[in-house]
Amino acid sequence: MSSRYEGRRVIVTGAGSGIGQGVALRLLAEGAQLVAADVNEAGLAATVDAAPAAQRERLRTLTIDIADQESVRAVTAEALEFLGGLDVLVNAAGILRAAHTHEMPLEDWNKVISVNLTGTFLMIRSALPALIESGRGVIVNFSSTSAFGSNPYMAAYSASKAGVNALTHSIALEYVKKGL
Repeated sequence: MSSRYEGRRVIVTGAGSGIGQGVALRLLAEGAQLVAADVNEAGLAATVDAAPAAQRERLRTLTIDIADQESVRAVTAEALEFLGGLDVLVNAAGILRAAHTHEMPLEDWNKVISVNLTGTFLMIRSALPALIESGRGVIVNFSSTSAFGSNPYMAAYSASKAGVNALTHSIALEYVKKGL
């Protein structure tokens, strides 16, 4: 395996399962010092179990609710302490609640938007100072083809992922001159 992330300090959200877990394990395998963050403690334990023992000293897991700004602040602070700075933020955390739009409870709509879109914003806002300070900061935000094409029963998910796309473009334009 290459070591192209050797010395890179990384936070991956959604690292307790699925694509986020796969990204975390791959970056770890390629030399990153990594904080794997997720709301699911059992999933984070599975991420640790999936990592080779020799790589685990470069891995820390932290439980986070990315839709809660206090949780994001606390976890970012703890991650920065462990990592000694930050070079890469990967926002892979996300949820889906499918329903007929006219039957979707407002609580489900708000939960999808708060995790997928607001959580991405909160992570970016919290990590930006450290990413800029690194001089080589990178943000990777996960979206979906649902942001571009319509899918039945997925109005909240599609709207949240379209918002992630717009947020990503805005952040890129706003911070490009700061090396992000």
